[in-house]
Amino acid sequence: MTAPRPAAPLNRPPQSRSVRAAGLAALLLTGAAHAVSPQAPTTPATVTGATCPADWRDLDPADLRAAQITATRLTFTDARGTDSRATAQRGALLLQGPATGGRRCSYFVPPSGMPDRVTRGFVLDTQVRAVPPTTELGGTWVRDANTGLTLTRADSGHWTLTGSLTAALPDGSVSSANLNGPLRHDANRWTYRDGRCEAQLHVVGNWLVAADNGRCAAPDVTFGGLYHHVR
Repeated sequence: MTAPRPAAPLNRPPQSRSVRAAGLAALLLTGAAHAVSPQAPTTPATVTGATCPADWRDLDPADLRAAQITATRLTFTDARGTDSRATAQRGALLLQGPATGGRRCSYFVPPSGMPDRVTRGFVLDTQVRAVPPTTELGGTWVRDANTGLTLTRADSGHWTLTGSLTAALPDGSVSSANLNGPLRHDANRWTYRDGRCEAQLHVVGNWLVAADNGRCAAPDVTFGGLYHHVR
C-alpha cells in the first residue's frame, strides 16, 4: 500500500518587499516612541467642591492630626491648588483634617493659642511631617484663661478627669461648671460620663481636642476646644 502524501501547505500570497519593509519600519518607530516618551509627572488630584471650614470644630475630631511644616515657606491653597494670601514658616504647627487628593484642610496653631480662622487652607502632605500623639497625658491642660482640664493617673492605672470652666453669658451673668470623674479609654479616644454630661478627649499631636454633648455646662457653653499641656 502506498503511504498517503502529506497535505500540501495552504497557499499564501507572497508579501512584496515593500510591504515587509513598511511593517518593519512601523514596528521600529513604535518601539522608539515608547522608549523616549517621558512619563507625565504625578500631581495631587483636584478635589471639586472640597472646602476648609472657618471653624475647625466643624471637622470630626477623630479625623484630626497634628503636623509640622517642613517646607521653607508654605502657602495655603484652595482644594484646586490655587494659592491664597495665607502663609506660614518652617517649623510652625498645623491642625489638619483628613487627606483629600493629597492635600489636607489645615489651620495654623500659634503657641498656646487656638487654631487660626484666617491662616488656613489646603496643604500638600509633602510639605509637612505628621506629629505623633503624645504619651504624656498626665497634668494640666488649658484651653484659655478660664477653662482647664487635669488628667491624673492612679497607681492602679485608672485615669481621672477634673475640669473647670467659667464663661460670661449674653445676659451678663457668669456660668461655671466642673468635671470630676473617671476616664475610660475607647480605641483612639477617652470618654468621660457623669449623669447627662458626656465628654470625649482625642490626643492630637501634643494637644488634647475635647468635645462634649452640650450638657456639661449652661446652654451654648462647652468644654470643647483645643487644649495645650502646661504642666
